[in-house]
Amino acid sequence: MCPDLLMLNLFKTNLADMKYLLKILAVIIVITYALRLINSQSDLLVMGGLAIIGASIYLLVRDLNHYLNSLNSEI
Repeated sequence: MCPDLLMLNLFKTNLADMKYLLKILAVIIVITYALRLINSQSDLLVMGGLAIIGASIYLLVRDLNHYLNSLNSEI
């Protein structure tokens, strides 16, 4: 395989991995801000914060599953 194609393939792999890692980081940030909603006085804000955290955890698990599957397919 020519070195240029090898570098291009490695670059694509790193971008795909970066996409999943950025999504995981975004979920952590969203959960951090949703915890502020849970500490509020309004019941509606508390329920909204819990819904955001639940949805974020679901998306985190889904993205981790895709990330691990992509790592497994490379091996």
